[in-house]
Amino acid sequence: MVDNCKFDPQEVYDRKLQEDIDYWLPVIAGIATHEEVGRMTAEQLGVAISAAKMKIKLFGKGG
Repeated sequence: MVDNCKFDPQEVYDRKLQEDIDYWLPVIAGIATHEEVGRMTAEQLGVAISAAKMKIKLFGKGG
């Protein structure tokens, strides 16, 4: 099935992620799941983003 799929260049996906980084940052940092972020209010998302940034600052970006 993958043989029949056409994928965009990686830069396209990187740009899409960068455009929605506030949505994805809590997911990437392990603060919330994709589904949880989708149900958050703006205030809850703001707190989750702050927590994600704090976690990354304290524990590093990983590797």
